[in-house]
Formats: sequence, structure tokens, C-alpha cells
Amino acid sequence: MQKRGMLSVYIAIIVMGIALTIGLNNILLLVNLAKYSKAYQEAAEVLYAPSFPVQILCTGILIPVIEELLFRGVVFRILRKWLPFLWSALISSLIFGIYHGNLVQFVYASLCGIFLAYVYEKSKSIFAPICAHMTMNILACTMTEFGLFSWVFHDVWRVLGVTFLCVVVFVVFLSISKKWMLQKC
Repeated sequence: MQKRGMLSVYIAIIVMGIALTIGLNNILLLVNLAKYSKAYQEAAEVLYAPSFPVQILCTGILIPVIEELLFRGVVFRILRKWLPFLWSALISSLIFGIYHGNLVQFVYASLCGIFLAYVYEKSKSIFAPICAHMTMNILACTMTEFGLFSWVFHDVWRVLGVTFLCVVVFVVFLSISKKWMLQKC
């Protein structure tokens, strides 16, 4: 594949990761799922306790590499040898969600895991879901650190507008990138 073609695929993956991160976080914040999960509250304290650079290094870079090698590179790939894509993606994503150990991250990681499995399946490269996962984690850390979720939730119309925009962007880029990935990967 040409470098320019690969660049367009990775830009689409990054944009979808951004839209998915913001949209899913907004939805989870709207339904206030965190109040039902003491384990999530404890996990959030641990995740956001280190300095911002440490969060970026660990949560934004190291963890996505390790988790993608394990969950897409091993679990999904083994399942994919025996099962159709959808079942492999669902099972590996549920395992990924359970691995996170709390209700909020279970829902979030399971849904993101389906997207990451799709990216891996279409790109045929473990680097693609690693890139998406890094984007998603770095964005979540950044938005939390700088209070951007609070800014979004300042007004109900802002929340709805941003969330709707994220859904539209994700669907449009998924549609576009599906064609690109099939042609270029």
C-alpha cells in the first residue's frame, strides 16, 4: 500500500477513535453509570492520581500496546481461526471488558473492543488498533486533566450536540474507511 493511502486510513482510524471516545464517555456520563460502580470510582482514582505526563506514558502509550497485543493480537486472532468475525469480535471484546474489572469500563471497553477488532480485521496490522487505542486513551486522559468533559456537560444542548456530532463523524468515517481499508490494506 502506498504511504499516502496508509496515511488516509490511519487518519480515519484516529478520527473514529476520537469520536468514539468522546461520544461513549458522554453517554456513560449522561446515564451516570459510575455511581453504580464503586470499583470504577476506585480505578479512576488510581488512573488519574499520577502526574499528567505519567498518565500519558502509562495509560496513553504502554497500556494500549500491551492490551492490543494481548486482546487483538492473541485472543481475537485465535478466536478468528475458528469463528466468524462477529463472534470473534464479540467474545474478545467481552473478555476485554471483563478484564477491566468494573461496570463502567466493562461497557466502555467492550464497545471499544468491537471497534478495535474491526480495525485489526480490516487493516491486517496490529499497529492500527494500537494507534486507535492510544488515541482514545490519550484523549480521555487529556479531556479529564483539562476539564473538557465538564465543559461539554455545562449545558444539556452542548452535551447532546457534541454526542450527536460524534455519532455522525464516527458513522461517516466508518463508512469511508471501510472502503479505503478494503482497497488499500
